[in-house]
Amino acid sequence: MGIRLDWEIEAEQNTYRAGEAAHAARIRRSARLRLLLIVILLLVIFGGIAAALNIRLRDLEAREEQLLRDVVDAEITNLRLGNYEAFAALQRSGDMAWIDSRQQEFDDYQGLMLRSNVQLTGQIADIVIDGTRARVTIEEIIDSVPYNRVWFYWRYPDDGDGDGQIDGWRHVPPDYTFWGDSQTYKGQFVTVTYRSVDEQLAASLGGRLDEWIQIGCAALNCGTLPTIRVDIQVDDDAQLGWGTMDEWLILFPSPYVNRARSDLPFAPELQIEAASLLAERLVAHASASMLPNYPADASYLRQAVVSWLVGRFVQIDTGAYLIQSLANNYNETTVGALIQALQPDSQINILSEITGVSSLDQLVLDWRDFFTWRLTVESDLMSQGQYDAFLGLYDTRDTNVQVLADERYNQNAAPEPQVVTLVQPTAPAVDGLPQQLVTVQIGIQGSTREEIILFRLVNNNWQRAG
Repeated sequence: MGIRLDWEIEAEQNTYRAGEAAHAARIRRSARLRLLLIVILLLVIFGGIAAALNIRLRDLEAREEQLLRDVVDAEITNLRLGNYEAFAALQRSGDMAWIDSRQQEFDDYQGLMLRSNVQLTGQIADIVIDGTRARVTIEEIIDSVPYNRVWFYWRYPDDGDGDGQIDGWRHVPPDYTFWGDSQTYKGQFVTVTYRSVDEQLAASLGGRLDEWIQIGCAALNCGTLPTIRVDIQVDDDAQLGWGTMDEWLILFPSPYVNRARSDLPFAPELQIEAASLLAERLVAHASASMLPNYPADASYLRQAVVSWLVGRFVQIDTGAYLIQSLANNYNETTVGALIQALQPDSQINILSEITGVSSLDQLVLDWRDFFTWRLTVESDLMSQGQYDAFLGLYDTRDTNVQVLADERYNQNAAPEPQVVTLVQPTAPAVDGLPQQLVTVQIGIQGSTREEIILFRLVNNNWQRAG
């Protein structure tokens, strides 16, 4: 038997321990692997269950949406066919006044289809389901113009008749709490608060108002202008106008409450209303809220500037010929100078002051709407019995003109629409004063006559002379 040295015994023990440690490590790795496999398996199982539930949920949602689409389609089909009983069966509410209004709604559609080229396409532009309530945006085409309407629905459970059947989706009164999330459009001069349904309108409205303010203030020199806030309101009774508590807040009714153009939610008629509102406020701001005294020409000049701005904003002819020609021939900033110089009793000779042209007849202007104004004022003063103010419109230095004015005043003829269609210079008066011949169309369309009236420039003010 050989002698084993201590270092040999120690080496053998170390080898044994190393082997034991390696074996234990293999066991631990195997246990961890089994645990990992179990976890993966459980995740796969739960994931599969979740996926199956999600698929089932989507199937249920798709089924509910299809059921809703079927009801909408049936409702529109009944409108097209003129079947009121079937149409009414798809309406439901505890509000009997709204239920009664369904007959009027049905009749309105029938009348519209008789008067216009109407296509009730049944196309759904948007559909949102929130539990038992739903909001549906449907398309209509009227005289080739596409419109959207927003209708609301509620999914009713068993109707209680004992047959266990689901009553399903029914058209219900508007639910304006279900109009989408509150959002804000921020422009350069304007902020618009709105909810999701009005998103397209808000962007168009905000952008257009920003453009209009730039155009208006470039001419009027508005100075520091507060941010204009717009609140798109969702209410049957909402009216377009300025807020009572905030003079720079525009209350704008959502057109989707009734019928909105899908291609142009900020429709032309709404643009004209909004443009008029803004133009009036910009002129008031630029003139330090000056209010003219009727029948001074300041009344005409202020309103003519408002009309001119509206025409500039929406690119239409508003008949503001004098201000348009003033802007074209003497720069748009002259319009701002006019508004800032205007006083409550200003007369037309203020145009000489702001242009630097001493005599009105030397101005290159289109006088048609001004002379229309003067003739309208004349009729108004005559009907109101304001003789002195009426006479002030005539060149009474001429006794023949005085007699003519008195005769006309005493006749007190009923006012008729008068529109000046042509203004032409003519030979000066005997005393050398400039004169204009004004062609006037009198009466209503289909029954009109023409008259030619003479105006004379007296003390740099146009007065009637014939």
